[in-house]
Amino acid sequence: MGFTKWWKQPMRVMQYNLQVKDTPMMNPKQIAEETVELGANVAVMNVGGIYAWYPSKVPYHHINEFLPEKTDLLRSLIDEFHARDIRFVARFDFSITDDVTYLEKPQWFARHKDRTPYYRGEKRMGNWSLFLNTCALGGYRNNEVAAPVMREVLSEYDVDGVFLNAPHPSACFCSRCQERYRNMYHTDMPDTPDEFEKTWFTECMKENIGVIYRAIKETRKEVPLILYYAPYSNKSKSFGRFDRDSIYDRYLTADLICTESQNVLSHGVNNFPPVIHPIISMKSGQLPDRGKLPFGIIHSCPGMDWRHVGMPVAEYLPWMAQVPASGGVIWHSVTGYPSTITDKRVLWAAKKIDFMIRKTEDSMAGATYRSNVCLLWTDSDSAKGIADSFIKNHVQFDLMHDYDFRPKDLKKYDVVFAPDGYSMTDEAAAELKKYAEAGGFVIRESTDETELYAHRELYGIKEDVYKSEYLAASYLRIEQEGEQLKKGMDTDKIALRGEVCYMDPENGTEVLATLVPPFAPYEVVGAPPERASLPVSHTDIPLLTEKKTGAGAVATIPFSVGKLITEYHLSDHYDFIRNIIDGALGEKADFVVHAPHDVQMTAYNNGNKVLVHFVNEVGQRPLLDNIPVRSLSFSMKVAGGNTVKNVVSVIEETEVTWEMADGRVNVRIPQLTVWDMIQIEME
Repeated sequence: MGFTKWWKQPMRVMQYNLQVKDTPMMNPKQIAEETVELGANVAVMNVGGIYAWYPSKVPYHHINEFLPEKTDLLRSLIDEFHARDIRFVARFDFSITDDVTYLEKPQWFARHKDRTPYYRGEKRMGNWSLFLNTCALGGYRNNEVAAPVMREVLSEYDVDGVFLNAPHPSACFCSRCQERYRNMYHTDMPDTPDEFEKTWFTECMKENIGVIYRAIKETRKEVPLILYYAPYSNKSKSFGRFDRDSIYDRYLTADLICTESQNVLSHGVNNFPPVIHPIISMKSGQLPDRGKLPFGIIHSCPGMDWRHVGMPVAEYLPWMAQVPASGGVIWHSVTGYPSTITDKRVLWAAKKIDFMIRKTEDSMAGATYRSNVCLLWTDSDSAKGIADSFIKNHVQFDLMHDYDFRPKDLKKYDVVFAPDGYSMTDEAAAELKKYAEAGGFVIRESTDETELYAHRELYGIKEDVYKSEYLAASYLRIEQEGEQLKKGMDTDKIALRGEVCYMDPENGTEVLATLVPPFAPYEVVGAPPERASLPVSHTDIPLLTEKKTGAGAVATIPFSVGKLITEYHLSDHYDFIRNIIDGALGEKADFVVHAPHDVQMTAYNNGNKVLVHFVNEVGQRPLLDNIPVRSLSFSMKVAGGNTVKNVVSVIEETEVTWEMADGRVNVRIPQLTVWDMIQIEME
């Protein structure tokens, strides 16, 4: 199709996860036509790695036994897609290969601590190959198989992109990995993956993918490599530990990045992924200038163990909608291709979202986030809780990674929030002090007594700082000076658990909330007589302080309210954060929103337009119905001298009403069903 940076154009990606035994039934023309009908303009299909879907000549590259003998299926598929202006991305997976290769090249495979290999599929019924995990530093993933396969495919086929599935290393204890570990860290490899150095997996992946990336660029430099990044740390029984990635590390060996937001309902209601997962994945995958948008892979199934049926449509639609609404590119992942997918709801839902996306693409091209709060981001429970509170309170925020602290960009925001778990360096503390003195508002949540002591001048506290034991049966009491914190709460106390850093305020530092200590040990909280009264109803131990600094201020929260939000989802904790943010913004508040907490909102600027996305996640998960939300409204500050020309509903095309008053545009949306984008056009 010729050289062009096709990924700069709007994309709607459809990945067909193919089964080798379905190969004889594949009709390239029909598959391409069905892809057009689904609204996709990029197709991702299996090409190599576990199976070669073409007549590969690379030794040990396992060829799909079901390929037709007289035609080149891969070439026909590419030709049919290209004839319909659909880009073709070749999917490779070198993480496993068959037992025949293992018998001949055992040195290529990952090993447990006892040096036995990782078997994959040994319990699978039927006449299937037995597969084993390959070592990220071994020959199969590198110069013996993966690199030659890349050169072969890119030389012989007009593919538009390359996608590497399962690129993360296994926790391998082979001699090669142990030697590399010793050379890198000057110590022996620990006995368990949980003890590995945090950079180990990233370095292994970077080295392995670097070999593949060079092979791609040496063959056809215009072809982009798409690579996973991990927005969260995780542990897998099959693969061991893998850690949150730096997007900059990933971009060293990739042109584009993607992540999966699997809605794994099959884990049960107590283990659903947080509903904000796609939003955080997309926000954390952004470069500061939004020059390359991340792909958001959404699997159609409620879990890999139920991969032949679809998620409930009511759950599936808003989960998918979060990806484009929060600034990413949708990437559908389905099991099979349309003729083999018997649960047609999957195809209907993917098609519906794709056609909704198409309505937004012209307006969203080149859009930038409209945010006045910056969340300094790290992979901590508290950071996730604070992000959840922002989303549910419709706070417009950007993420700034801990590995990418950019002082010059702080001035774009009215509020900067540093959550518990964020590593506050001396440099960051000094820059936040300058930011506050220039008129910014800093909020620091921390249970690290060493850090609070080190930066006590910033926080306006004295030298005596130390951490409590884990507190239960305790409360946060709102003081008279913090009266605004009670907004929406007819109470002077909110529930508190966890560790608290005891600290004393300096003169001039206001105490807005204090600790009510445990009224009883946890195991006797229901026993008389102490359940009826508080032995100590008030202390002067601060739980929220505020220090004026130059033209701005610094607020300090010496306990983890974000972790409480993550664990308990109590409305008081959400309201507490909302009221702190409202107090910090004051007259600078850009948006005032009247909508349920489970309606997600993301706003953008694009030239003379403001684009406001709403996604409806209201209901008990998994959602059984998309319950329409009626009479949403919001107001937006309009910069001095500007006026609003028109306000329209772009996706759901409802009849919005609007009016200008006191320098703000007030918008009313009569109904939100799944996802809408409100376009505000300025004069």
